[in-house]
Amino acid sequence: MRSTMLGIEDYKASVVAVPPLALTRSLEVDPGENSKLIRHIEAGGVRILLYGGNANFYHLDLGRFRSAIGALKAATGPQTALIPSIGPDFGKARDQIGALREAGIQDVMILPMAFPADPAGVAEGARQLADALGHGVILYIKREGYIAPDALERLVAEEAVRFVKYAVEREDPSGDRYLEAILSAVGRDVVASGMGETPIIHHFRDYRLATYTSGAVCLAPAAAMALLAACKAGEWDKAERIRKPFLEFERVRAKLGGISVMHDSVSLSGVADMGPILPMLSNVASDHKPAVKQAVDGLMAIEAEYHVVA
Repeated sequence: MRSTMLGIEDYKASVVAVPPLALTRSLEVDPGENSKLIRHIEAGGVRILLYGGNANFYHLDLGRFRSAIGALKAATGPQTALIPSIGPDFGKARDQIGALREAGIQDVMILPMAFPADPAGVAEGARQLADALGHGVILYIKREGYIAPDALERLVAEEAVRFVKYAVEREDPSGDRYLEAILSAVGRDVVASGMGETPIIHHFRDYRLATYTSGAVCLAPAAAMALLAACKAGEWDKAERIRKPFLEFERVRAKLGGISVMHDSVSLSGVADMGPILPMLSNVASDHKPAVKQAVDGLMAIEAEYHVVA
């Protein structure tokens, strides 16, 4: 695991992979299968791993959280940053801080809290958690008005918030007033597009965000890095061609369940066996797996075009 905290240029240099978490049949963290997936992602050139929603960190108890941190830290290469998520509630996040300190984790994301939470409370919670950690956090914004832009500006100025994952879904991602207000407050260098490949053409062309987060990158890391490079270079036709199988994968996720499909897609790809998923989610039903496998095959095909064997 990388030993120093991520900076702006680090985020700009890599897609942020958001992997699932492999479990054994008895629902314990599986070090070996998680290591297989991490090695596959790293082989494609991705150097940031964010364990949050796709890893179902929402439902980890403290014991599994500690096990996950230990297994993932041991499996992650020295040039790769590991970002675990805490929360989403304030009490659980506080309880998890000890495990992060023991592991020497310096990059941490706060999972978004749906209810009960209000903008001022979110800002104060982020400030207090950063203070307890001893360093700034990544804030995950997933709904309109989750935090006021001026409050976020203060948190960034105080270094209580170091980076932002923006994932407010829009039918049309152009002309996003809330995103525009956030960028006006904190700048584009500390904000990632946080919804996979679906909005990134708009997010890079219109807003020039720092990077993007993706689950599909776990299957097609080299292709995802090529997609990031094409977006940064303004090569939109190339970006659209690379993005096509990613969009098909995202359509299947939207229809059948984003976290469950992401979890089982790794198993169907043969990269690693993710095993069962922790409640209160469930694995993809068997009659839906052919559709998932078809989308996975599309990702593996585009990956084969861009992956260079050392």
